[in-house]
Amino acid sequence: MAALYIALLHFPMRNREGQVVVTALTSLDVPDIARTARTYNVKKFYIVHPVESQRRIAMRLRDFWVSEEELPTRREALELVAIREDLEEVYQEIAQEEGVPPLVLGTTARAHLLPYPKLAWEEARRISGERPVLVLFGTGHGMTDELLAACDALLPAVRAGGYNHLSVRAAVAIILDRLKGEEP
Repeated sequence: MAALYIALLHFPMRNREGQVVVTALTSLDVPDIARTARTYNVKKFYIVHPVESQRRIAMRLRDFWVSEEELPTRREALELVAIREDLEEVYQEIAQEEGVPPLVLGTTARAHLLPYPKLAWEEARRISGERPVLVLFGTGHGMTDELLAACDALLPAVRAGGYNHLSVRAAVAIILDRLKGEEP
């Protein structure tokens, strides 16, 4: 698989009434997703938040674990974390580092209900070997339709239909396993 990047987005998200909101950073997301990212050889885990005070909190969390000498494996994972203000900055950074723009894949529990291009897991694994991939994860009640429509394609929902409201930490772990699985 080519270079894999993930981004945890906090805007534009939907709340339970469907309104567009900025969500708050959840302190558990930072170390937990970083550990999952490291386990699956993600090149960088971006936390994208438009509010400066929330970015400062994310930086303090990252810096705390990176400086913690008693937990070297946690430090190794947290070194993958990069905090950025907006998604365009992430996109440009990856394109510059990789020499080619990333394939942007969206995630949503509503993938089967939306009219946007979709990839099956097998196809996503195949395509992701060809160029860098950026997988977007939303918070709150998910990304807005406009943001999902801007993705190159959507990955399948973890579970289509019925109750489907996983924590983003759980969704990241499941989706990375489905994308990467047991790589050699």
